[in-house]
Amino acid sequence: MSEALAVNRTLRPSITSPVSFDIRLKPYASIRLDNGVPVYFLQADHYETIYLDIVFPAGEIYASHVLEASATNALMKSGTSQHSAREINETIEFYGAYLDAYAETQVAGFGIYMLSKHLTALLPLLFEILTDPVFPEEEIHLYQQTKKQQLRINLKKSDVVADRLIDEVLFGKTHPYGRAAQESDYDSLHRDMLKSFHQQHYVLPAAKIFMAGKIEDHVLNLLNQYFGQSASQHAPATPTVPPPVPADTHQLKHTLDEEALQAAVRIARVLPGYQHEDFNLLSLLNVVLGGYFGSRLMSNIREEKGYTYGIHSLIYPNDAHYASWLVTAEVGRQVAEATTQEVYHEFRRLMAEPIPQDELLMVKNYLIGSLLGRLDGPVQQIKKWRSLILKNQNEQDYARQIQTFKTATSEDLLDVARRWLLPDVFYEVIVF
Repeated sequence: MSEALAVNRTLRPSITSPVSFDIRLKPYASIRLDNGVPVYFLQADHYETIYLDIVFPAGEIYASHVLEASATNALMKSGTSQHSAREINETIEFYGAYLDAYAETQVAGFGIYMLSKHLTALLPLLFEILTDPVFPEEEIHLYQQTKKQQLRINLKKSDVVADRLIDEVLFGKTHPYGRAAQESDYDSLHRDMLKSFHQQHYVLPAAKIFMAGKIEDHVLNLLNQYFGQSASQHAPATPTVPPPVPADTHQLKHTLDEEALQAAVRIARVLPGYQHEDFNLLSLLNVVLGGYFGSRLMSNIREEKGYTYGIHSLIYPNDAHYASWLVTAEVGRQVAEATTQEVYHEFRRLMAEPIPQDELLMVKNYLIGSLLGRLDGPVQQIKKWRSLILKNQNEQDYARQIQTFKTATSEDLLDVARRWLLPDVFYEVIVF
């Protein structure tokens, strides 16, 4: 063994706290196609794969019908004027690729994972799916029947019903963030609706493209050949999301099964979105409350009380202005009320007592370590860049978030808890 590789095994390796790590995103490269479409990419020459994600302003906030965005996105790959759904699926499978169709709150699009050498075969197919879907009637009917059957099954599950109800309670049943599909909504889907939504919102010049992997010049040339030649069109205007219209009562109980032994508990409130000055501190406080295995809620309600196998809290940032803070658990029916009281007890503790330094350091190490894990490799890094760019944020915003996580004090978190953890502002849903 050479001296350079020799290891002195009598000495323990030094241990470095994740809080001391300098977390930085690898800078992306970018170009604009002939029609102005931006392409953001991370080069990884040692990869033989390519990840490509093309994003459109076609998310759920653009839809007047509750299923318009998701159904359009799902059915675009169900047939074009040149290929049937079966032929599309067989081609993707033949080349060992994976196509992910998604419709999020703000955006919708398609992500594809493929070997670099198969780009020339798969890019024309992706272009066809995006620009020439025909929405065959038989595929729409199959989608309706499949989704209705799934809905019937899901509406017998207490956790699914609780998730639907808490959104409705927080925002209102007609709000983009509070509405939930019923069977009748699937029945009312029709081909003209899907075609119209596609034509208005899947406008190529309004797209953004994110890529990672082996991005050679011919790859960018192919992108420009297919996605850079469409004439410039106006992107659909971003709709203004209305303010929430929360329920009049803060407590809701719903019974699915009189004999049920388990209950789904949801406790939640609306928060300001990711642009708010408190958002990063709230994200850190959420980890303390219920964001990891050693959290306050897990330690009390799982470990000490034994009410559940798992209880968690999360902050879901719907947009720049609205987020949801949610506590979720499945517990024994007989301890559902006791569980809610213990959750509020933990709220009050965080409002009354500074978090001990050793606990806060452990939470920071966990959170920073998790962030590092989510940046492992070029695909994960370009996905992080995607998140920032779609929020109109940059590396400085990300650096500020990391710095907040590293330097926040117990007093900072005590102060933010007193502003945002007031139990009386939270809404509660219990489904048996």
